Amino acid sequence: MTMTPRNFRTHVALTAQVEVPPVLSGAYESVGEFFAVALAAQGAQRFEPVPGNEWVRPGFAGAIAYRDPAADGDAFALAVYVEGDVTVYRFPRIEDAARAGRLWAAGLI
Repeated sequence: MTMTPRNFRTHVALTAQVEVPPVLSGAYESVGEFFAVALAAQGAQRFEPVPGNEWVRPGFAGAIAYRDPAADGDAFALAVYVEGDVTVYRFPRIEDAARAGRLWAAGLI
């Protein structure tokens, strides 16, 4: 029986290549700029915080799941933007990156 994580941190701990990746500060001026650049990746999926998310608010945060062109072989990423900081989590499957994005957007941290 496989366990289906019900929150972002548990899902990342079980499926991401690195549980706590480094944070890049100041790469983008706004969430709009982040989305404009990140959505250029082929097959990118966009995630925005839902209105009831107690951790982050729409307009100040967002996430993108995409195939990582900088990685060797099949590797996928979830880039999370929060008020100027970007954290990139890497996953072996796009499904894991997208699920992490949905959990994050819902506020299930």
